[in-house]
Amino acid sequence: MGKDEVDASVVSEAAGGGSEDGSSIKDADAQRLEQLGYKQELNRSISSFSNFGATLSIVSIPAATYPLFYYGLTTGGPAAMLISWPIVGFLSVSIGVSLGEIISAYPTAGGVYYWSANLAGPRLAPIVSFFTGWFNFVGQMGLTAAASYAAAQLIVACFYAGGVLNVVDYPSTGMFYVGIVNVVNFGILLASGLINTVGVKLLGKVTSLSVFFNIGGMLASVIAAVVMSPTHIPVADLFSYFVNETLMPDSYCIAISVLVACFTFCGYDSAAHLIEETAAAETGGSVSIVSTLITNVPLGFFVLMGLLTTVPADPDALVELALAPNSTSVIVDVITTATNVPFGLFLIAVVALSIAICAVSMVATHSRMIFAFSRDGAIPFSEFFHHLSPARVPARAVWFAIVIDTIICLPSLGAATAFTSLTTIGTVGLYISYAFPIFFRVLHMKQFKRGPWHAGVMGPILACIAVLWVCYVTVVLNLPTSNPDPFVATLFNWAPVELGGLIILFTGFWVFSARKWFKGPKIDLETLKRFEAAGVFASA
Repeated sequence: MGKDEVDASVVSEAAGGGSEDGSSIKDADAQRLEQLGYKQELNRSISSFSNFGATLSIVSIPAATYPLFYYGLTTGGPAAMLISWPIVGFLSVSIGVSLGEIISAYPTAGGVYYWSANLAGPRLAPIVSFFTGWFNFVGQMGLTAAASYAAAQLIVACFYAGGVLNVVDYPSTGMFYVGIVNVVNFGILLASGLINTVGVKLLGKVTSLSVFFNIGGMLASVIAAVVMSPTHIPVADLFSYFVNETLMPDSYCIAISVLVACFTFCGYDSAAHLIEETAAAETGGSVSIVSTLITNVPLGFFVLMGLLTTVPADPDALVELALAPNSTSVIVDVITTATNVPFGLFLIAVVALSIAICAVSMVATHSRMIFAFSRDGAIPFSEFFHHLSPARVPARAVWFAIVIDTIICLPSLGAATAFTSLTTIGTVGLYISYAFPIFFRVLHMKQFKRGPWHAGVMGPILACIAVLWVCYVTVVLNLPTSNPDPFVATLFNWAPVELGGLIILFTGFWVFSARKWFKGPKIDLETLKRFEAAGVFASA
């Protein structure tokens, strides 16, 4: 039987056996990819460090905590922010390690979408991979839009802090403010698209630099604020400094306070979406995910602690800062007040640049996800989006991502909670997509063959913890974030409505169309043999 005659849903072993002793790492990566069912189409010229840089810039502490600082101050205050951080961090590491094990076994750009198909088994592969892929698509969309919008908010806030604009004439609830933020946001997305279109080498350089901008800019802003601030709250007092402005019971407030940490610790599947362009794929992606989380959990805790020592000690003043910052951004007010306006604005500019680079990385991973999804025919106009430019980048997928990320930011023109909704959609969408392959990795433990990177006997235990944690997050992050009386539509958390609408759309797409023709991604032959031997969902 010729290669073209093999069933599309099952992959034959790579022809020609193993690579020779003198084969390069890239050849070995390409051969492994062929064993998983795909040719080496993308340009494999991203180093493991660049992959780590892209992952770190996406799982970015300033990109998540700085724009959501106001949310943390009013939803539990310093106490909830500091106590929830290490808890969410540990639970996120359980997800990261679980995904690290799977990416080592299946290093493809399809990421969770491909993994779900292989781990669910041939019979369930189409429906499980379809919904996993669309949840991942929605999550990537929300996260990319939130990152670019956060950078735009910081940039615009600098004009307020510098005196060019003021909140009296141009309040943050007015159309002028949200309009200019959307214009700047579009500029950031446009630049992100151009960088991603030029070629993977430029992208690799940008993501490598992001490590230094991300950590360096953040640490500089925190250290300067702590050293130069005229007043400080004792660290011990922070853990009892509880503020609840949600108009909900304290227990409810504590439950939903996890958004700041959850939004930070998501997006690490980006390591997988770039894996077909990364050398040493079977270990590089796993190391990127786990290294990013191990770096950010303690680092983020001390960053938050440092910044929170400089906020007002009086709860009323703290709430006023959170709800009505002079610069339209709480974090800009905190840093410029602690230091001085010129130096503080310089620090914020560096942080804004690091968040903009986060958006560049997010566009890269989102476009690779679209490319991988389209090559299996899972989205409308798949043949159009499964295309590489002369620079061997998925340019059409890049600009499709730019268009939809721009569009979903437009609701900010009419709702004050738009950014919180974006973060919730991105976080929940990604977390659900992570849960699918991890769940089936536990359910079909005997059919899962570990790659060279694994967690040993702790793997299944951490996977179970990860699935339970995702279930909790999915519920609490879709709950209302405030309870004003009477009801105020612009303050309502519209994320569950928006997310529900998207779920209805792609469920309808499955029921009325995709289920009739979508077969799922290609399944590794060795994986198929293990399912057939066990008699588990052995037939498609």
